[in-house]
Amino acid sequence: MSHATSAAPESTDESRPRSAGFSPATIARLAVSEQARVLADSTALLVPTPPSPHAGGSRLVEDAARLVEEAQRLLTLAVIYERTQDVSWERIGLALGKVSRKTVSRQAAHERYVNAERDFHRRLLYAWLLPERAGELLATADHLDQIITRLNAWVSARQELREQSPTVSLAPLSTSERSALIGEAEALLGAMPDTSDVSEQEHRDLEIGLCRRKIEVYEDLAVQAPGELPVLQALVDARTRLTELLGTD
Repeated sequence: MSHATSAAPESTDESRPRSAGFSPATIARLAVSEQARVLADSTALLVPTPPSPHAGGSRLVEDAARLVEEAQRLLTLAVIYERTQDVSWERIGLALGKVSRKTVSRQAAHERYVNAERDFHRRLLYAWLLPERAGELLATADHLDQIITRLNAWVSARQELREQSPTVSLAPLSTSERSALIGEAEALLGAMPDTSDVSEQEHRDLEIGLCRRKIEVYEDLAVQAPGELPVLQALVDARTRLTELLGTD
Protein backbone atom coordinates (compact mmCIF):
# COMPACT_ATOMS: atom_id res chain seq x y z
CA MET A 1 0.00 0.00 0.00
CA SER A 2 1.41 3.36 -0.99
CA HIS A 3 1.54 6.18 1.54
CA ALA A 4 -0.85 9.11 1.47
CA THR A 5 0.89 12.42 1.03
CA SER A 6 -1.93 14.67 2.17
CA ALA A 7 -5.05 14.69 4.27
CA ALA A 8 -7.90 12.57 2.92
CA PRO A 9 -10.43 14.54 0.87
CA GLU A 10 -13.93 15.08 2.12
CA SER A 11 -16.44 12.37 1.24
CA THR A 12 -18.52 12.99 -1.87
CA ASP A 13 -21.28 10.74 -0.57
CA GLU A 14 -22.52 12.79 2.38
CA SER A 15 -26.13 11.62 2.13
CA ARG A 16 -25.23 7.97 2.62
CA PRO A 17 -26.94 6.15 5.49
CA ARG A 18 -24.30 5.54 8.11
CA SER A 19 -24.25 1.97 9.38
CA ALA A 20 -24.91 1.47 13.03
CA GLY A 21 -26.10 -1.22 15.32
CA PHE A 22 -25.15 -3.89 17.76
CA SER A 23 -22.55 -6.60 17.63
CA PRO A 24 -23.45 -9.96 16.04
CA ALA A 25 -23.60 -11.50 19.52
CA THR A 26 -25.99 -8.81 20.73
CA ILE A 27 -28.32 -9.19 17.76
CA ALA A 28 -28.30 -12.97 18.18
CA ARG A 29 -29.01 -12.65 21.92
CA LEU A 30 -31.88 -10.24 21.27
CA ALA A 31 -33.35 -12.79 18.86
CA VAL A 32 -33.14 -15.46 21.58
CA SER A 33 -34.84 -13.20 24.13
CA GLU A 34 -37.60 -12.18 21.73
CA GLN A 35 -38.30 -15.77 20.72
CA ALA A 36 -38.32 -16.82 24.39
CA ARG A 37 -40.87 -14.08 25.08
CA VAL A 38 -43.07 -15.27 22.21
CA LEU A 39 -42.81 -18.87 23.40
CA ALA A 40 -43.55 -17.95 27.02
CA ASP A 41 -46.65 -15.98 26.05
CA SER A 42 -47.85 -18.74 23.73
CA THR A 43 -47.31 -21.38 26.40
CA ALA A 44 -49.24 -19.34 28.96
CA LEU A 45 -52.32 -19.45 26.74
CA LEU A 46 -52.50 -23.22 27.22
CA VAL A 47 -52.42 -23.07 31.03
CA PRO A 48 -56.10 -22.14 31.72
CA THR A 49 -58.67 -24.92 31.46
CA PRO A 50 -61.69 -23.56 29.53
CA PRO A 51 -65.19 -24.50 30.76
CA SER A 52 -66.05 -25.95 27.36
CA PRO A 53 -62.98 -27.60 25.87
CA HIS A 54 -62.93 -28.37 22.16
CA ALA A 55 -64.72 -31.72 22.33
CA GLY A 56 -63.59 -34.06 19.60
CA GLY A 57 -61.38 -31.40 18.04
CA SER A 58 -57.64 -31.26 17.55
CA ARG A 59 -57.02 -27.62 18.44
CA LEU A 60 -55.00 -28.49 21.53
CA VAL A 61 -52.74 -30.78 19.53
CA GLU A 62 -52.30 -28.09 16.90
CA ASP A 63 -51.41 -25.49 19.52
CA ALA A 64 -48.97 -27.85 21.23
CA ALA A 65 -47.32 -28.72 17.91
CA ARG A 66 -46.92 -25.03 17.17
CA LEU A 67 -45.21 -24.57 20.53
CA VAL A 68 -42.78 -27.36 19.68
CA GLU A 69 -41.88 -25.57 16.44
CA GLU A 70 -41.38 -22.31 18.32
CA ALA A 71 -39.19 -24.12 20.85
CA GLN A 72 -37.11 -25.62 18.05
CA ARG A 73 -36.62 -22.13 16.63
CA LEU A 74 -35.55 -20.94 20.08
CA LEU A 75 -32.99 -23.75 20.21
CA THR A 76 -31.64 -22.83 16.79
CA LEU A 77 -31.30 -19.18 17.81
CA ALA A 78 -29.54 -20.25 21.02
CA VAL A 79 -27.02 -22.25 18.98
CA ILE A 80 -26.42 -19.27 16.69
CA TYR A 81 -25.81 -17.05 19.72
CA GLU A 82 -23.39 -19.52 21.30
CA ARG A 83 -21.48 -19.70 18.02
CA THR A 84 -21.06 -15.90 18.07
CA GLN A 85 -19.40 -16.50 21.45
CA ASP A 86 -16.96 -18.96 19.82
CA VAL A 87 -18.51 -21.99 21.52
CA SER A 88 -17.30 -25.08 19.65
CA TRP A 89 -19.58 -27.52 17.86
CA GLU A 90 -18.27 -30.18 20.21
CA ARG A 91 -19.52 -28.30 23.28
CA ILE A 92 -22.85 -27.61 21.58
CA GLY A 93 -23.19 -31.32 20.82
CA LEU A 94 -22.46 -32.17 24.45
CA ALA A 95 -25.11 -29.69 25.64
CA LEU A 96 -27.70 -31.18 23.28
CA GLY A 97 -26.77 -34.68 24.40
CA LYS A 98 -27.29 -33.86 28.08
CA VAL A 99 -30.95 -33.10 27.40
CA SER A 100 -31.71 -35.79 24.83
CA ARG A 101 -29.63 -38.38 26.71
CA LYS A 102 -28.20 -39.37 23.37
CA THR A 103 -24.73 -38.77 22.07
CA VAL A 104 -24.65 -35.78 19.73
CA SER A 105 -21.30 -35.60 17.98
CA ARG A 106 -19.53 -32.47 16.87
CA GLN A 107 -20.30 -33.38 13.27
CA ALA A 108 -23.98 -34.02 13.99
CA ALA A 109 -24.38 -30.67 15.75
CA HIS A 110 -22.59 -28.92 12.91
CA GLU A 111 -24.73 -30.56 10.22
CA ARG A 112 -27.92 -29.74 12.10
CA TYR A 113 -27.31 -26.04 12.62
CA VAL A 114 -24.54 -24.83 10.30
CA ASN A 115 -26.94 -23.65 7.59
CA ALA A 116 -28.87 -21.53 10.09
CA GLU A 117 -25.60 -20.06 11.37
CA ARG A 118 -24.43 -19.24 7.85
CA ASP A 119 -27.78 -17.70 6.97
CA PHE A 120 -27.64 -15.47 10.05
CA HIS A 121 -24.14 -14.24 9.25
CA ARG A 122 -24.95 -13.69 5.59
CA ARG A 123 -28.07 -11.67 6.45
CA LEU A 124 -26.11 -9.71 9.07
CA LEU A 125 -23.37 -8.93 6.57
CA TYR A 126 -25.81 -7.87 3.85
CA ALA A 127 -27.78 -5.71 6.31
CA TRP A 128 -24.54 -4.02 7.39
CA LEU A 129 -23.47 -3.38 3.82
CA LEU A 130 -26.93 -2.20 2.76
CA PRO A 131 -28.54 -0.51 5.81
CA GLU A 132 -31.33 0.85 3.62
CA ARG A 133 -32.42 -2.78 3.11
CA ALA A 134 -31.85 -3.92 6.70
CA GLY A 135 -35.58 -4.35 7.29
CA GLU A 136 -35.95 -7.02 4.63
CA LEU A 137 -32.60 -8.67 5.39
CA LEU A 138 -32.50 -8.77 9.19
CA ALA A 139 -33.87 -5.88 11.26
CA THR A 140 -33.77 -2.11 11.22
CA ALA A 141 -32.47 -0.07 14.13
CA ASP A 142 -36.07 0.97 14.86
CA HIS A 143 -37.18 -2.66 14.91
CA LEU A 144 -34.40 -3.55 17.35
CA ASP A 145 -35.47 -0.64 19.56
CA GLN A 146 -39.04 -1.98 19.52
CA ILE A 147 -37.82 -5.43 20.53
CA ILE A 148 -35.84 -3.96 23.42
CA THR A 149 -38.88 -1.96 24.56
CA ARG A 150 -41.08 -5.08 24.47
CA LEU A 151 -38.53 -7.13 26.38
CA ASN A 152 -38.09 -4.46 29.06
CA ALA A 153 -41.86 -4.21 29.49
CA TRP A 154 -42.17 -8.00 29.63
CA VAL A 155 -39.48 -8.30 32.32
CA SER A 156 -40.86 -5.37 34.34
CA ALA A 157 -44.31 -6.98 34.44
CA ARG A 158 -42.93 -10.05 36.21
CA GLN A 159 -42.06 -9.65 39.86
CA GLU A 160 -39.50 -12.48 39.86
CA LEU A 161 -37.55 -10.86 37.00
CA ARG A 162 -37.70 -7.19 37.92
CA GLU A 163 -34.11 -7.10 39.14
CA GLN A 164 -32.94 -8.21 35.70
CA SER A 165 -32.84 -6.34 32.41
CA PRO A 166 -32.52 -7.89 28.95
CA THR A 167 -30.62 -4.84 27.71
CA VAL A 168 -27.86 -4.65 30.33
CA SER A 169 -25.17 -6.29 28.18
CA LEU A 170 -26.10 -4.94 24.75
CA ALA A 171 -22.84 -4.13 22.97
CA PRO A 172 -22.39 -1.95 19.90
CA LEU A 173 -20.50 -3.12 16.84
CA SER A 174 -16.83 -2.60 17.69
CA THR A 175 -14.14 -1.36 15.33
CA SER A 176 -12.54 -4.81 15.28
CA GLU A 177 -15.89 -6.40 14.44
CA ARG A 178 -16.47 -3.89 11.65
CA SER A 179 -12.98 -4.63 10.33
CA ALA A 180 -13.77 -8.35 10.40
CA LEU A 181 -16.99 -7.69 8.47
CA ILE A 182 -14.98 -5.79 5.88
CA GLY A 183 -12.78 -8.85 5.43
CA GLU A 184 -15.82 -11.10 5.10
CA ALA A 185 -17.40 -8.76 2.57
CA GLU A 186 -14.23 -8.61 0.49
CA ALA A 187 -14.05 -12.41 0.45
CA LEU A 188 -17.74 -12.65 -0.46
CA LEU A 189 -17.48 -10.18 -3.32
CA GLY A 190 -14.30 -11.81 -4.56
CA ALA A 191 -15.96 -15.22 -4.72
CA MET A 192 -19.27 -14.10 -6.20
CA PRO A 193 -18.35 -14.16 -9.91
CA ASP A 194 -17.46 -17.85 -9.66
CA THR A 195 -19.89 -19.15 -7.03
CA SER A 196 -23.22 -17.38 -7.43
CA ASP A 197 -25.74 -16.05 -9.88
CA VAL A 198 -25.83 -12.59 -8.27
CA SER A 199 -26.64 -9.94 -10.84
CA GLU A 200 -24.11 -7.33 -11.86
CA GLN A 201 -26.29 -4.64 -10.27
CA GLU A 202 -26.49 -6.45 -6.92
CA HIS A 203 -22.74 -7.03 -6.95
CA ARG A 204 -22.24 -3.31 -7.61
CA ASP A 205 -24.66 -2.34 -4.81
CA LEU A 206 -22.79 -4.56 -2.38
CA GLU A 207 -19.43 -3.10 -3.41
CA ILE A 208 -20.82 0.42 -2.95
CA GLY A 209 -21.99 -0.60 0.50
CA LEU A 210 -18.56 -2.04 1.28
CA CYS A 211 -16.85 1.20 0.23
CA ARG A 212 -19.19 3.18 2.48
CA ARG A 213 -18.54 0.91 5.43
CA LYS A 214 -14.78 1.13 4.82
CA ILE A 215 -14.99 4.91 4.79
CA GLU A 216 -16.84 4.88 8.12
CA VAL A 217 -14.23 2.63 9.73
CA TYR A 218 -11.25 4.53 8.34
CA GLU A 219 -12.78 7.89 9.30
CA ASP A 220 -13.17 6.63 12.86
CA LEU A 221 -9.62 5.25 12.88
CA ALA A 222 -8.29 8.54 11.49
CA VAL A 223 -9.87 10.37 14.44
CA GLN A 224 -8.43 7.86 16.92
CA ALA A 225 -4.95 7.98 15.38
CA PRO A 226 -4.47 11.32 13.56
CA GLY A 227 -1.81 11.31 10.86
CA GLU A 228 -1.61 7.53 10.55
CA LEU A 229 -0.57 7.30 6.89
CA PRO A 230 -1.82 3.76 6.11
CA VAL A 231 -5.25 4.67 7.47
CA LEU A 232 -5.37 7.90 5.47
CA GLN A 233 -4.33 6.05 2.32
CA ALA A 234 -6.97 3.38 2.89
CA LEU A 235 -9.53 6.15 3.33
CA VAL A 236 -8.44 7.81 0.08
CA ASP A 237 -8.62 4.48 -1.76
CA ALA A 238 -12.11 3.73 -0.45
CA ARG A 239 -13.40 7.19 -1.36
CA THR A 240 -11.84 6.97 -4.82
CA ARG A 241 -13.41 3.60 -5.51
CA LEU A 242 -16.79 4.81 -4.25
CA THR A 243 -16.62 7.81 -6.57
CA GLU A 244 -15.85 5.48 -9.47
CA LEU A 245 -18.80 3.22 -8.65
CA LEU A 246 -21.24 6.08 -8.17
CA GLY A 247 -20.03 7.61 -11.43
CA THR A 248 -21.28 4.58 -13.35
CA ASP A 249 -24.96 5.41 -12.66
